[in-house]
Amino acid sequence: MPFKRRQKAGVPPNDDPTPKRRRKAGVPPNEDPTTPLRLPRTRRRSSPAEPITSGTGPSVSDGAGVAEVIGTTAVPQIIVGSPSPQVEPSTIAADYRTLPFRPDVVIDGWSTDAMIVRGVSQRGHLHRYNGAPRQDDFAVHHLPDGRVIVLVADGVSGAPQSHIGASTATRQAAVWLHDDLGDNVADTDWSALLKSTAWALTERAQALLGLAEPDPVRAEEQLATTLMCAVIEPTGPRALRAHLVGAGDSVAWLLSAGRFQAVLGGKPEPASGIASSAVVGLPRVPKEVTPVVVDVKDDDVLLIATDGIGDPLGTGQGGVGNLFRDVLTRSCPPSLIEFAHAVDFSRETFDDDRTLVAVWPRTPAPPPTGRHARNTNSASAVEGLR
Repeated sequence: MPFKRRQKAGVPPNDDPTPKRRRKAGVPPNEDPTTPLRLPRTRRRSSPAEPITSGTGPSVSDGAGVAEVIGTTAVPQIIVGSPSPQVEPSTIAADYRTLPFRPDVVIDGWSTDAMIVRGVSQRGHLHRYNGAPRQDDFAVHHLPDGRVIVLVADGVSGAPQSHIGASTATRQAAVWLHDDLGDNVADTDWSALLKSTAWALTERAQALLGLAEPDPVRAEEQLATTLMCAVIEPTGPRALRAHLVGAGDSVAWLLSAGRFQAVLGGKPEPASGIASSAVVGLPRVPKEVTPVVVDVKDDDVLLIATDGIGDPLGTGQGGVGNLFRDVLTRSCPPSLIEFAHAVDFSRETFDDDRTLVAVWPRTPAPPPTGRHARNTNSASAVEGLR
């Protein structure tokens, strides 16, 4: 079933009592993203007494030394409301260059003593269908002093090589923060960070297009991208502080007590109620760069995303909000694959690239005691003799 590319301008009427937000055009009123999520009934997890074996041959007993496969082997896509058409990803079209290599999906994440990080960037259904590359990108980096950098970029769809721009922006910003971030995050020259990243885009365009000299106008035409930067530092047990700046319409929220509280970014709502599809991103640097500081405590989750997540999430009161509340607020954060599976939900008309990074505060693990501590000390002593 071929896709019809959606318009980015205009807000179709609906009876949603929540504040109006720009949505992809073509969403029927009864299929608003705020419609409550109807998750399909899931099968009860199999117990060890009820093994599910893979393969078509007879089950092999434990006596033969081969373990049984326990659990579900088929994981269906999560559907919110009416699904998008199923699409097998196509290869990148020739118009977008085959190099640098562009994976369909990128997943990353890990834990430190102070926080848990999960991130995924995936190609949208429309781009999987028409051969355009994933124009989003992200980077998460753990600094030696324990602070964590999160960078999320969304290549502007009107720029043919914006996927290269998004990657260039996240890498350059990560290098700048690694090299120039001081002890006091509040003293950071955020404008210098964005200017350095903008210049990197200009130089990248020069090399990519074979220009005689850097040309910011050509760089914007070919590589324009949004960028959201966050520097997150631990402030105590299960307590973090995030400093965020952005250029463009990527967005950040704090998920606290079940509510999605907008922190920074997103699409502006004009007085007319009709949102423009125009996005001003790098290499244009905002005249004023004002950081936003937010504290993340206890069971809060900091979320940083592109509009491929922001548009279907809306105010967080509908089906997509219910999905993320369920996945992100459990007693144990999701695994990398569980997190990516949630981001890959199917929702009709919402087929843009999606990138989401989530950060949870974490209680530092206590030092080992008793027998385990003695074994660890013994191992350290042996290592010291080598």
